[in-house]
Amino acid sequence: MRKVLILGSALLLSGHAIAADAEWTSNLEVGYVQTGGNTEVSSLNAKGKSSRDGEEWRTTVQALALNVSDKVGTTAEKYDVSVQEDYKLTESGYLFGRLGFDTDRFGGFTSRTSETVGYGFGILKNDEKQWNAEVGAGARQTELTDATKNNDAIVRAATLFNWKFNPSSTFSQELKIEAGKEGSVTNSITALTNQVSGNLSSKVSFSAQKTSKVPAGNKKTNTELAIALVFTY
Repeated sequence: MRKVLILGSALLLSGHAIAADAEWTSNLEVGYVQTGGNTEVSSLNAKGKSSRDGEEWRTTVQALALNVSDKVGTTAEKYDVSVQEDYKLTESGYLFGRLGFDTDRFGGFTSRTSETVGYGFGILKNDEKQWNAEVGAGARQTELTDATKNNDAIVRAATLFNWKFNPSSTFSQELKIEAGKEGSVTNSITALTNQVSGNLSSKVSFSAQKTSKVPAGNKKTNTELAIALVFTY
């Protein structure tokens, strides 16, 4: 696994150096809900994504923060960040190195870090539809809320489908899974984005995360239905 970490780090550093002249494109997604009366609950959902696409290298940085609280206290808190570097081999195929970190103290773990390398390829690409997939392997380190620590080798698979079915509306489906001896983590995100005006869009999404092994008293599946505004710049 040490070689995996070294290779992943090398991909990240090399990509930043080679694609330094490429431009960044970013979007920021913010959703907030406050209710009163019989039920007082507030929810903040923020996501960000930046990408830089050069001739040979592509960099993607993503971050997520979720906080849900009621008048008693915080009931959900989750943070997620990842960096991925792609080296283009052909028009549709590429090698990737990915570093990911997330924490979800109400989901059974205080930290989970993964390092993976692999191959990605485009299945479909035209003016309306884009579909790509990735497969790879690496390592994962997890610390559970009961102080248990697990280190294991993992395989990773991911797919993303985007369908722009009219000039202002896009449907997307993303599915990711990381599986190893200490269990699997599956994430699914289904979303519908509609352009409101210029760089401003609205987004409705449904997310589900299933963790096969969790400490006693924790649910294996967490879901989230979100409505948010998206700023692209």
